[in-house]
Amino acid sequence: MILSLFQNIILIIFIVVLSITFVLFIFLIIYVLRLIRISTKLKAKQFEKFNGFAMKNQIVFLGDSLTEFYQIEEFFHGYPVYNRGIASDTTDGVLERLDSNVIEIQPKKVFIQIGTNDYRARKNNDYIFKNIKNIVTKLKENLPEVKVYIISLYPVNHKAKIYSRFFTSPRKNQNIIELNQMLKNYCSDNNIPFINVYDELIDKDGNLDKQYTVEGLHISYEGYEVITKILKPYLEE
Repeated sequence: MILSLFQNIILIIFIVVLSITFVLFIFLIIYVLRLIRISTKLKAKQFEKFNGFAMKNQIVFLGDSLTEFYQIEEFFHGYPVYNRGIASDTTDGVLERLDSNVIEIQPKKVFIQIGTNDYRARKNNDYIFKNIKNIVTKLKENLPEVKVYIISLYPVNHKAKIYSRFFTSPRKNQNIIELNQMLKNYCSDNNIPFINVYDELIDKDGNLDKQYTVEGLHISYEGYEVITKILKPYLEE
């Protein structure tokens, strides 16, 4: 009986500790997400200040971390480029900051690569597609002479590293392929260049090639070399 009582006490303690740990984990996630949102807002405000020194009629790269971490000033040395990528940004975020971060400096070309973080926010392809169309429409309405380019979403690799799923989930390559096809059709119907980078980054199994990624989601130096080779002709036209 004493043994049974002791076992019950141990079980209760275990359940309590587990519950507290779970609650703390949830609070940690909420805190991290809040920090990400704050960081995104601060970065957008920073771009507003940078715009005071920016020249008009230049080239803008617009997107999330896949753009922010793309050292375009180095890869496109000598080209008049501005990086307006913000880590963790979504299509909603881009729409919100489009006026202050991009339209204000009146670029002649805008390269858009956005959408992968929408999957993390549990948005579906229709939602992402609609927002990207709205981004293009808003650019065209405010900058009638601007040339807009849509870059395909990049593939992911859930097995590139042991911890890859922490970064890649819940993204699925099949969903990305379907969205890219939607974007390609839209671009074809509206005379907008669609730049298919996806097919050049995959391995024989259809995943983001390990040599082109840091951890299954973000792009390595070698990956950006491939992307740069594809994009450069569009900067020169």
